Amino acid sequence: MPTSRLREDRLLYEAEATGGDPRRICDLFGLSVGAALRYTSTIDQAGLVEYNLRNSGPPPRNRTDGVG
Repeated sequence: MPTSRLREDRLLYEAEATGGDPRRICDLFGLSVGAALRYTSTIDQAGLVEYNLRNSGPPPRNRTDGVG
């Protein structure tokens, strides 16, 4: 796998993990604002949001034993 592919994967992961914060992407990877915005714009896609919601696992259960 080429290193450029690994870098792109990491950029997309960080874009999602930071909630689309372009400043954070600029600081982490030394990108221009325009380049960071291209990566962070991917997390606003409706299909990606729907996919993440559908595949995030079961919803948390409410505890009824009074603990937590």
